[in-house]
Amino acid sequence: MLSEPRTISLLTEFIHLPVAHQPEKLREVYNHVCKSCGYENFLRVPGGARIERREAESEGFSQLTFLNDRVQLTEDHTGVSSEQFGKKVMEVLKTALPTLGIPIILIQQATVRITSAPNSFRTAAEYLARSVFRVRSEDVELLGRPTTMFGFRLMFPPTHEQPQKYSVRVECYVRDGRSLYIENVGTFNAPIQQGNLEQAEKNLHMTGDFLVDKVVKFLSAHDRREAE
Repeated sequence: MLSEPRTISLLTEFIHLPVAHQPEKLREVYNHVCKSCGYENFLRVPGGARIERREAESEGFSQLTFLNDRVQLTEDHTGVSSEQFGKKVMEVLKTALPTLGIPIILIQQATVRITSAPNSFRTAAEYLARSVFRVRSEDVELLGRPTTMFGFRLMFPPTHEQPQKYSVRVECYVRDGRSLYIENVGTFNAPIQQGNLEQAEKNLHMTGDFLVDKVVKFLSAHDRREAE
């Protein structure tokens, strides 16, 4: 069984009809989210603004970006949980949408990235090659060079019962050869009205739950050594 998953990055993006942002309105949103969400810095970017906070003693950062046709939120290596991120997303949307004159969200994309390590293999590459793909060393001798099994992707197209689309990536984590980097990108095409912003939080949690409850469970089933 894989080790307990560790969340390393959370992102979500909301696409809306193009808006010409007014600097004073962006500043109004900034003043509110600095108090409610802990952001610190305000930077103008083409078509909007970027609001962020960087961790003083690490590489982690929180970022909120307003462009003319989308809103993006990122938590990268900050230790923020999915539940905490969902609450921050709600706080931002409740302030930003009415202030900036955004009546409806057309599409939401949510990304959850975690790491987890196999317990039956020395490295993630060995786990992928020996257990998931069952590739033997002699199978790749024709390539004539040392070969590493790096990862794979899984696509889950929408269905009538489950209209969201998931794109899953499983790779060796470049910062730690023992661990797997596991990512799920969920795409939700159902419009979200200002009066139903809770759906944005639900979409984020569904993306994370699918990753942990389905994908990690699937990968854990392969974390075992067959008899030599």
